[in-house]
Amino acid sequence: MRTSILAWSAASGAVIGAVVALLLVGAGTVAAAVLPLPVGVAREIGRRGVQLSIALIVLFTAVGAVLGYLEGRLKTH
Repeated sequence: MRTSILAWSAASGAVIGAVVALLLVGAGTVAAAVLPLPVGVAREIGRRGVQLSIALIVLFTAVGAVLGYLEGRLKTH
């Protein structure tokens, strides 16, 4: 029972983290297309945009999973 609570809490935290990350990536993509950015910044976004997006999604998913796990530990005590 305890393991399933921890697993479900971590999984739900990971999903929430992924959703937040995807929303941030989407908002950043729209902002980069609409806002007048300096040439150097626009060039870096063009070169490294996908890498930054993937890193952001992985980071937020991992942080969400850890926070969900910690919440699950609080539930079991």
